[in-house]
Amino acid sequence: MSGRSINITLILSGIVLFLISFSEAGIAQGKFIGNATLQVVGGNFSDGSHYASTYVYGGLRYQEQRFNLNLNIPVVFAGNGSFTQVGGIYIPNSHNGEDSGGMWHNDSTSHGSMMDDENGMMSSLNAGIGDLYLYGSYKVFLQKNVLPEISLDSYIKFPTATSSLNIGTGKFDFNIAVSLRKTFNKFLFYTQLGYLFVGKTEGSDVVNPVTFSIGIGAYLGKGNHALFAGYDSYSTIVNGFASPKQFALGYSYIVSPTLSYNFITSFGLNNSTSDFSLSGGINFGI
Repeated sequence: MSGRSINITLILSGIVLFLISFSEAGIAQGKFIGNATLQVVGGNFSDGSHYASTYVYGGLRYQEQRFNLNLNIPVVFAGNGSFTQVGGIYIPNSHNGEDSGGMWHNDSTSHGSMMDDENGMMSSLNAGIGDLYLYGSYKVFLQKNVLPEISLDSYIKFPTATSSLNIGTGKFDFNIAVSLRKTFNKFLFYTQLGYLFVGKTEGSDVVNPVTFSIGIGAYLGKGNHALFAGYDSYSTIVNGFASPKQFALGYSYIVSPTLSYNFITSFGLNNSTSDFSLSGGINFGI
């Protein structure tokens, strides 16, 4: 997808819920699970040049039978250009080589943050802290016979991103969604429909989008290996730009209920998402 700059998640929408579904069955209730993920997000400019940014995520999950909470925050090493993370999708701040950062903010330079770096130390290193995400899910109805599991999912984004990196909106975001999950033998089917309240600054062209995810996963061998594929899309989120869409593929090696390794790659399907992202991570019991 050339002709644009770029804008991950752990794809912290549909795909991450896949990862949780694969591993949560044997987890003791009241269990804390830590996670660490390395992710690279990349793309191409219209002149053929390439750039990438790197995210190092740290997180913590608390698991009960009917609900879980996930907390994640990255250290970001920014490359050329910038992009804004909205849920599990990264949206470029420029299109066709032209800066469009103003679509998020009333100026295209920097914006407010809970963690502004007044001394510029992070800026000189082109590195800083990303936005903090708190995810929660509650199972309203457990799977029974032919009926699927139904859950209420939500997340809050806290604007902790270092402002000089220009990778966040500088505002709180809030998402609410309903998910259906169904396991059949070694297969897992998943779909989610939600609505995202995006924090807006005066003069921005951002609108609140409807979010949609769908995916399928399968256990392999004796259940220690899992493959999954997912599709994420938003309705219009920035007036005048295409709706963000991406496709993701992943693999999980489940050593035990409290130890697993995950690998995910995603591909943007239009100019409103990154060309690609690659990530590898580990989930471990605490």
